[in-house]
Amino acid sequence: MKELSLYIHVPFCKSKCNYCNFYSIPLTKLKNTYNSNLMKFYWELLIKEIEINIKKYHLENARIKSIYFGGGTPSAMPIDFFNGLIGFIGENFQIAGDAEITTEVNPESCDLEKLYGLKALGFNRLSIGAQSFDGGVLKTAGRIHNKNDIYLAVNNAKKAGFSNISLDLIIGLPGQTKNIFLDDINHILDIAPEHISAYMLSIEEGSLFYKINNDKNCFPIYKSPEFISEEKIADYYIILCEVLRVQSYEHYEISNFAKKGYQSRHNINYWNRGEYLGLGPSASSFLKLEGGKEIRKTNVPDLEKYIRNISKDNCEEKNCRIKKRNSGQNKNDGDFAEILTENDKINEEIFLPLRTFHGINEKKLRELAGSEIIDRFIKEGLMQNFKGNISLTLRGMLVSSEIFAHIMV
Repeated sequence: MKELSLYIHVPFCKSKCNYCNFYSIPLTKLKNTYNSNLMKFYWELLIKEIEINIKKYHLENARIKSIYFGGGTPSAMPIDFFNGLIGFIGENFQIAGDAEITTEVNPESCDLEKLYGLKALGFNRLSIGAQSFDGGVLKTAGRIHNKNDIYLAVNNAKKAGFSNISLDLIIGLPGQTKNIFLDDINHILDIAPEHISAYMLSIEEGSLFYKINNDKNCFPIYKSPEFISEEKIADYYIILCEVLRVQSYEHYEISNFAKKGYQSRHNINYWNRGEYLGLGPSASSFLKLEGGKEIRKTNVPDLEKYIRNISKDNCEEKNCRIKKRNSGQNKNDGDFAEILTENDKINEEIFLPLRTFHGINEKKLRELAGSEIIDRFIKEGLMQNFKGNISLTLRGMLVSSEIFAHIMV
């Protein structure tokens, strides 16, 4: 029986955060024609996409190990949206009895009634987007919640019966001094969530921060945020890692920490190259086909184009050619899919496990990447050998992209 994880992208949010480059649309900017029936219409599109993928990739009765609603802001959706989707998934797949079912929630839309509803539907994990506890930092980041909202969201989650709560933290937001960051850590330790995701700020194309950083004239000087250096962000990251280690959080992946038994099974499936189906605009999938072929595909990051594709069933083989994306191809041109080459597979077998605490078997890594480069990174203190596995050191995690570029074939 095929085992599968599901990712469902909800591209709607109350407002766009200044650091965000994920595909999302502020509800206030949607065309009036969508506003009244948008939630029901989007639910119907996702149902249609599931049907298309079941037929095309023979996913009938696949066993679902985990379901993850991300965004955007999934918690901006009404409970009927989740009810309809979970019900349809249960009718068309076999949801494992111990499946991890997660939704991202923002503190300002984390009301108690909705959380009770989610728990009743089988959700057993929440990922709360805290990002910081400092009012000034949150305002600069474009967040619309405050410290009290975070505490209220956590308390509501516990009242509703959730015992697996993750908090998101961004390291290096503009205005985040060392003292502010230490205060953020103290608040996290006070809440003591089961899981923490801590991401070092990267100024990505498509975000307002990217625009400001590359065009100083686009923002009033007196309001322009002062970006923190990469060196300082690295220092903050090391501080967080050391503090959480002392507090018995396992640093099980570059950006993720968990109490024993609370690692995100959905994310572990990604790093183990397990199969997953992504639904919604910009969502990605990884599926293993007959004959040893493996496919990665990504939906177009554009709601109107996604609507046209699903409504017209453009995912039929004749209209959705499997191809390699050219380096000059615009990601907004449409859906794309690629069959992985043997080198693609080898590279994924190298860098995905190296993101994790356990790393990769030493013998296998030396065979794939060569002993000379591995010995060099060990000597430089970027890699370490533990019980026959090679993993990145803390310093190595800070430059993981550069390391992967050197060892991939």
